[in-house]
Amino acid sequence: MKRSAALLEILMILAIIGQSSWAALPGSYCKEMGSSTYRPHSVSVTEFGAVGDGITLNTKAFQNAIFYLHSFADKGGAQLFVPAGKWLTGSFSLISHLTLSLDKDAVIIGSMDSSDWPVIDPLPSYGRGRELPGGRHQSLIHGSNLTDVIITGGNGTIDGQGCVWWDWFNNHTLNYTRPHLIELMYSKGVVITNLTFINSPFWAIHPVYCSQVLVQNVTILAPPDSPNTDGIDPDSSDNLRLVLLSFLIIISCKEHEVFLSRDHAALASILAIEF
Repeated sequence: MKRSAALLEILMILAIIGQSSWAALPGSYCKEMGSSTYRPHSVSVTEFGAVGDGITLNTKAFQNAIFYLHSFADKGGAQLFVPAGKWLTGSFSLISHLTLSLDKDAVIIGSMDSSDWPVIDPLPSYGRGRELPGGRHQSLIHGSNLTDVIITGGNGTIDGQGCVWWDWFNNHTLNYTRPHLIELMYSKGVVITNLTFINSPFWAIHPVYCSQVLVQNVTILAPPDSPNTDGIDPDSSDNLRLVLLSFLIIISCKEHEVFLSRDHAALASILAIEF
């Protein structure tokens, strides 16, 4: 009941924030954001040595594949395909004009070794880690200063294996703030769609300092006792559309800083929220 009441309060805040700006946005905006983008170049992560056995660490394979695809950014962009399998990896960073596409039976699995999640600087508007002083672990799928990025699939899965992070948090043994599953910073033209996110170490999806973001047809799951595993936390961003979302956990309910934190820029517009 408390979760439901807190969720309702957050949605009311979002509705008030977004109401004044809806009319000013172009009518074709949402249609353009939702349309598929053809990529003339495509590779599979297996071409770079990835093994989908759930045991082999594939961080280098993801990094090398994305480095290779960077050469196609000015040629219509490229797609990195993740086929069926269980793909264990640490954090990796995306590039502009890229589609990361998961097969319906693909599972990207976050490593349970914290050293596979690099420590990066705090966000400027935070001035410190969200949970602890100092830096924070980089998200599993990360990006900064990007344009035209799509993360999608046939309802493939991204699994953060958050249980170890939750234990470290509850036992007060963390040195840095926990990572998200996806964090994109200073980016424009972002689409996250047709995916399932489970067991995030911290917040599942965190667009920050972004614009023109569409999150559609996603499912986000975490146990009821998992700490602060918020679903989607748009932060200091504008022109967002959140559509057809399914949550087991959406907010932490311990505080109301999920969408508007102190020292953060307000969200300029939320186009729609549909569940």
